[in-house]
Amino acid sequence: MIDALLRPPGTGKEYLADAVRVLGVLSAAAAMVLLGPVETALFLLVLLGLLVSRALAVFPGFDAVYGLVLLTAAWSSVADLYARIPWWDLAVHCAATGVLAVIAYFLLVQFGAVPAVQRPHRASRSLPVVVPLLVLALGLGMSVLWEIGEWWGHTYVDARINVGYADTMTDLVAAGLGSLAAGLCLGFAVRRSGALLHAPVAHHRTGR
Repeated sequence: MIDALLRPPGTGKEYLADAVRVLGVLSAAAAMVLLGPVETALFLLVLLGLLVSRALAVFPGFDAVYGLVLLTAAWSSVADLYARIPWWDLAVHCAATGVLAVIAYFLLVQFGAVPAVQRPHRASRSLPVVVPLLVLALGLGMSVLWEIGEWWGHTYVDARINVGYADTMTDLVAAGLGSLAAGLCLGFAVRRSGALLHAPVAHHRTGR
């Protein structure tokens, strides 16, 4: 993982993913100077997430999308878009949970906790089924923890945090749909590219 984190980019998609990481650094710096400690902590957390994807041998194209989704989610909070645009919260829940579930899958593969993705034989149809189900389970699990965190924040930190049965259930549905879609995309990307995700992940990053 350290070798992948320190290795310089070698393809256009890898340069794009690292450019997104630069935006993460600039966002954290802007939060430190112009915003407050809460916003700074938020962007530092996002930056940590961007470094995790760099350390894992994820597909570079997905790496860039993942970073942009996290930055969009963070800046949406700063700009209060969740309150201004009624459907924006569900859209971000869908997208953010999907990409985070895929990253969680890559992380578990790295440590051998779940089966690695392997290109199936032509007669096998298991890849588009197993991978989405695993990613879906991870996404739903993370979403449940998020909703518990929102309840805790509403109860013990700030009552302005929006909670409620309808909000929780719609968030979970959006997260589930996003995770399922992300898992399907990952499964078919592996099938189409012929790439293999071994456990543990190889130190080099694929250029696919």
